[in-house]
Amino acid sequence: MLNLTIKVYIRSQDSKMTLRVRFLVETVSETPSEDGSPVFGPDREVLAEGDEGELLSQVAYRAGITIQQTCGGSPSCTDCRVTIKEGFENAFEEMEHAEQTLMGNVYFITKERLACQAKLKNSCTVRVPNPKRYRKQQKKKK
Repeated sequence: MLNLTIKVYIRSQDSKMTLRVRFLVETVSETPSEDGSPVFGPDREVLAEGDEGELLSQVAYRAGITIQQTCGGSPSCTDCRVTIKEGFENAFEEMEHAEQTLMGNVYFITKERLACQAKLKNSCTVRVPNPKRYRKQQKKKK
């Protein structure tokens, strides 16, 4: 009689969790106000899923959400600033020095992060400003 020992090796799946991100996207009316400035409406809710450690900007892109960005994720512009409505304390990995420098010392009060730098750690709710608001603010600065 022949004795066989069978060893079974199970390769574990990547341990990253799938997380839910609720985006509140600022909407703008097609018809501007009398002075020509855009009229902003209620936020549009978009639910998306992302992996633990994934950048918030990547999750938004896959969900079809436009987040203003000119630096390409370097970080150097702060255009992709979003407000964390739920989960600010534990939804993302800690800020790295470059992001902290750009955001200043009040990021924990304003609950803002750069979408190109914020890596998911837990589920959250994020408010995304409309790109038209950003363009309007840039015109005022000039």
